[in-house]
Formats: sequence, C-alpha cells, structure tokens
Amino acid sequence: MNRSIVISLAAAAVLLGACHPKDKPQHVDAAAPQGRDETRGIRNTEAIGYAGNAIADKVDAALDANEQARRKLDDAEAEQAR
Repeated sequence: MNRSIVISLAAAAVLLGACHPKDKPQHVDAAAPQGRDETRGIRNTEAIGYAGNAIADKVDAALDANEQARRKLDDAEAEQAR
C-alpha cells in the first residue's frame, strides 16, 4: 500500500514538472487585426458562419467616406471664416 502511494506521488511530481508554465510557447496572433475598432465585433461573426469581414469592409468604407466628407466640410467652413 505504501509503495503504491510513493509511486503515485512520484508519477504526479514528474507530470507536474513536465508541465512547467515557463515551457509554454508565447501566444502569437496569426495576423494583425483588420479594419477599424468600430467594426471589430462585426468581423468576429466570421467564427459563427456570417460574412463578417465582407460586411465590416463595407461599413469601414462608409465610415471612411463619412469622415472624408466631414473633413471637406470643415475645410470649407474654415476657408469661409477667413
């Protein structure tokens, strides 16, 4: 009985020693995040079968166009204020 306990403890020590946390490889992302922060949630729907990247690309383009139009209006307003 005592011998089986000693063997079990030795086996557990060997297994725990083999799984030391320093031996784990560092986590590396496969690719840098795409698109804007605002559409990251839409892109995450790819994992459940939706065309999240395609939809997010269209939303990104719309947001970019909106920002560009806003900059043009701000520039025109600043030009008139002179």
